[in-house]
Amino acid sequence: MTDHRDHAPQHPLLAALACLDTDLDHAAGTPTWSLTASEAEAALVELAKCRARLSALELTTVAAADRAGVGDATGATSTGAHWAKLTHQTRAKSVTLVRHAAALEARHGTVLAAMAAGVVLPEQAEVICKAVDALPADWVGVEVVDAARAHLLQLAGSFDAVELKRLGDRILDVVAPEIADDVERERLEREEAAAAAAASFTLTRDGHGKAHGRFTIPAAEADMLATALDALTAPRHHHATHGTEPIPTDHHGNRVPRPLRRGQAFCEYIRTRHGGRRAEGHAAPATGVQAGGVDATVTVTLDLAQLTATGPGADAPATLSTGTRITAAKARLWACGAGIVPVVLGGASQPLDVGRTRRYFTKTQRLALARLQGGCTADGCDWPPSMCHAHHRTPWHAGGRTDLAHGYLLCPRHHARAHDPAYETTYHRHRVTFARTRPIRT
Repeated sequence: MTDHRDHAPQHPLLAALACLDTDLDHAAGTPTWSLTASEAEAALVELAKCRARLSALELTTVAAADRAGVGDATGATSTGAHWAKLTHQTRAKSVTLVRHAAALEARHGTVLAAMAAGVVLPEQAEVICKAVDALPADWVGVEVVDAARAHLLQLAGSFDAVELKRLGDRILDVVAPEIADDVERERLEREEAAAAAAASFTLTRDGHGKAHGRFTIPAAEADMLATALDALTAPRHHHATHGTEPIPTDHHGNRVPRPLRRGQAFCEYIRTRHGGRRAEGHAAPATGVQAGGVDATVTVTLDLAQLTATGPGADAPATLSTGTRITAAKARLWACGAGIVPVVLGGASQPLDVGRTRRYFTKTQRLALARLQGGCTADGCDWPPSMCHAHHRTPWHAGGRTDLAHGYLLCPRHHARAHDPAYETTYHRHRVTFARTRPIRT
């Protein structure tokens, strides 16, 4: 007697995966060296889209497998543990994916659908889910949560996961501005108090001329330290102080790794601020390290009401030039000292436009550009303001004005490209794009 079970139709998903496997075999055998630049670009976009769609399919299948009790027949402790054994993934990774799949189906169905359509990448989906789940339940309702999720899904079409996380942290500013400042102030107060309580520093000497340390400090103070160290590791500073090539290299000609350069910069930072005494017994003055033409200083932007602690919005959080948010109380405390420069909106300020009276941008203008543009304005570049040049949209020698509206921060590479006739430079608001107008020589 024939067993009809052997001829049962295959599940459509398994049939589709079999076809996909065959197509991937064909794709893997296709030479990629023959791709033109435009074809390679299109392929990269499609591959990212396929990765998102496959991830969504994997997650929905994982959730279905968990509901079906996959692994129960073998006595597995969980679907994740059984999946790890079948595929040789780590158990931690498999278990995490099972939980993530369940959360997506239960709370973030629209995010999963966007992944399945290939319009949201897996890393973007993770950021969106975390941002929405982090919304305080005692402050917001279902409508606000849904609006936040929908807005972040829309932003995913324009921003990567890193930028999306930054926007997700401030999503209440868009969907519930009436409570955004109060919610953030409450969170920052908790975090600042916890960070201050957890601050620690340990230093151990190894007996062979070296000391090893470990520290924990609040994020805002860490930004200040990192800004100073990055200024000391800047190529121009290294060349000026050590007389070597702008890009430090070892005796083999290899570029010195960043951790080593930062370690050397940390030593220099200590020496310049807490160094020895002069011959006559007076303390050596602290030397201001400069980067990009201005002192390596973290600035804080706040309204006049925040600075004076009077009027509406006096307790709204302030923003450091590094992007870190701090409470208004901490901003006022720092603005009273010499450790940070306040950029006050609505109060008296130094002139930001000097027209044709100056060839180079002033320090005040540089600080303003750093605040407005956040770093290199070339599309896709992430160099910080301290490592950038201030570029005139219209060259000064051609009648350009040294005004804030005509200034753009550009890293050395993109600054050179802005003056390269082989490229067409297009200026947007605080953003610059380049397009090659001449063929690349081979």
